[in-house]
Amino acid sequence: MPSNRLLYVAGALEPFTQSSALAALTRSLPEHVQDAGDFEVRIMMPCYDAINERRHNLHEVIRLSDTSVPMGADTETVSVKVASVPDVQLQVYFMDHEHFFADGPTGTNDDGEAHANNAERAFFFNGAVMETLRKLRWGPDLIHAFGWIGGLLPSLLATTYADDDLFADAQAVFTPGLTMPGTTIGAPFAERVGLPLDGHTGGTLMDVGHQFADAVLFPPGHSAPEAATFGEDHETRTDQAVTLYEQMLGEVPA
Repeated sequence: MPSNRLLYVAGALEPFTQSSALAALTRSLPEHVQDAGDFEVRIMMPCYDAINERRHNLHEVIRLSDTSVPMGADTETVSVKVASVPDVQLQVYFMDHEHFFADGPTGTNDDGEAHANNAERAFFFNGAVMETLRKLRWGPDLIHAFGWIGGLLPSLLATTYADDDLFADAQAVFTPGLTMPGTTIGAPFAERVGLPLDGHTGGTLMDVGHQFADAVLFPPGHSAPEAATFGEDHETRTDQAVTLYEQMLGEVPA
């Protein structure tokens, strides 16, 4: 049995969403890492309206239905559906909400303007992931979050859920997208939803991901040559990811 629990938190994943560089990366990496390393891998992503639930054989997990997600003084609920990546032993959990995921995986409209509720969508999604993990009693050793919609996961892990025994030793890796919607996290929003960013407000969702993650690994094609960046082929990416994960888990020398 694998000894390390690894969760991928993705805003888009082939074949469930339209192809993009990040969707392709988050489709291939879990499969290859699971084959190459000592990891029990799971994936969580939003259940967008455009996903064909019948074709992909999504079914609701009854015991996870109507899980409460704190949103400051308010509470939303999430339903969870599950499916498997075709021909691969990988479970994908879909966070379902009738309002937050109607716009699809992009953070902008057809005119390139950021959706007004991007911050709220990201906060709900990441909170839904954490509350679903609590209900499953499945504590990951590592969480690798991708894209703008995963940008708040490292901050939640480091603040709101820091004292939860289930996540006591969990670490976060963040991989931003090549494009971002430009949504910033202001102090009024952070206060309203109860997100303790401790002076880190004013940045974008991706900035928050950088600031709170234990490690950042950029996608292929990132323009900063000094940054740690995924290679262009599956084998290189897998080796990079497994090496990073094992270093963070203390299994190999840094």
